[in-house]
Amino acid sequence: MSKIIPVYKGDGFFKRNAEFFTDSLNFTMRNLEEVGDFYYSNMMMRDYYITSNPEVVKHVLVDNQKNYIKSPAYQTLKLIIGNGLLTNEGDFWRKQRRLAQPAFYKGQLEALFYVMQNITLDFCGNLSQKCKQDEHLDVAEEMTKLTADIVLKTLFTSENDSNQKEMYDAVGAAQEFVVFCMQNPHLVPFTYLNGKRKNFYKNKAKLDQAIFNIIESRRVNKTDAPDLLNMLMGVQDADTGEVMSNQQLRDEMMTMYAAGHETSANSLSWTLYLLSQHPEIVERLRAEAQFVIGNEVCPSFADLRRLQYTKQVIEESMRLFPPAWSLGRENLQDDKILGYDIPKGSIIFISNYTLHRDPRFWKDPEVFNPDRFDPELVKARPKTHYLPFGAGPRMCIGNHFAMMEMQLILSTLINHFDFELTNDEEVIPQALVTLKPKFGIKMKVRELVPV
Repeated sequence: MSKIIPVYKGDGFFKRNAEFFTDSLNFTMRNLEEVGDFYYSNMMMRDYYITSNPEVVKHVLVDNQKNYIKSPAYQTLKLIIGNGLLTNEGDFWRKQRRLAQPAFYKGQLEALFYVMQNITLDFCGNLSQKCKQDEHLDVAEEMTKLTADIVLKTLFTSENDSNQKEMYDAVGAAQEFVVFCMQNPHLVPFTYLNGKRKNFYKNKAKLDQAIFNIIESRRVNKTDAPDLLNMLMGVQDADTGEVMSNQQLRDEMMTMYAAGHETSANSLSWTLYLLSQHPEIVERLRAEAQFVIGNEVCPSFADLRRLQYTKQVIEESMRLFPPAWSLGRENLQDDKILGYDIPKGSIIFISNYTLHRDPRFWKDPEVFNPDRFDPELVKARPKTHYLPFGAGPRMCIGNHFAMMEMQLILSTLINHFDFELTNDEEVIPQALVTLKPKFGIKMKVRELVPV
């Protein structure tokens, strides 16, 4: 006999929907205590099952993952990223994942690391000049510029700076439209009338043309550039000998850009924010960087494995402020989870943010404590208690790329600069496609050691 799942009705349909879509973080945190970690609510005339329960996470993302596809919200993302790894499903996803995986093997990542390293050094040189002119900077804005540059140049190494800027601007404008549609589904019809949709497709066409031109140029003029485009163009399906089409390459490039720069930028921004309030952790982090890097300006690829505490700091930051703050799935067939009947076509909304702050799984969950990620403690902890990159077969393919990038950037910055939070504005997390600081993060930046 099936159990009856708790139901959250709130103060009526419209207020409940407004709470959920505009203030999801507080909505799920409050309901964890008041309703539980797995409950039903009707949202936008759909059956939503909202959870931060690790057993539900394991069932949906790992044990019975074949019964679940990405939720409808991901269809909106297709407007800009197309049918890439983040949004496609079934056999096509499995084929694309198999083709793309070699691009993220250790040997390939090492080649990309040196591209990242040069960009990071240039960024530090520019940051040195900026903080001499004006100590007060928005580190969220600075991290976004840095990671966007890294992603574009690890995708298309040989492209010149003017092309990079054109692509960056076009993507930014297109992303604004996609975020608007995801946050305001009831206003989507008006985008046909107010020009927003027309402007989106104009920017998308500009972006697509730029990417297709690069792909065609690479097919004609072979290069050994150490970038992801070259790596993906060089892979073949082991069974059929197929290579990726131009459209597939375009969609994977856009997916890697969209998933690759904003998440890392947000994670680094939140990390600097947390560190500004914990000088004792900064001291320990800086000591590790100075011990590992020595007289060098930044770490080498081989140094990364020795920057263990740096890795722990980033992991703890992603616990408190997970860039991918939620996951959504839709079941293809009826299911039963924890004894509750889940009708097919339901939306399972997983709140990583709430799971990461649940006192049943994390002692003093609001405290920033990188020692939680000591390797021995990590081994003993169930994997579904911590989901910065998801879980199961659809875990983010770029997780090692992201960690490599963040270790490099954080250890270099901490070794050369000091970051002090200003008191001008409150720092507020905003749950959009990723978890961003709503008004940025204003900091006083001082150079410690010339770059």
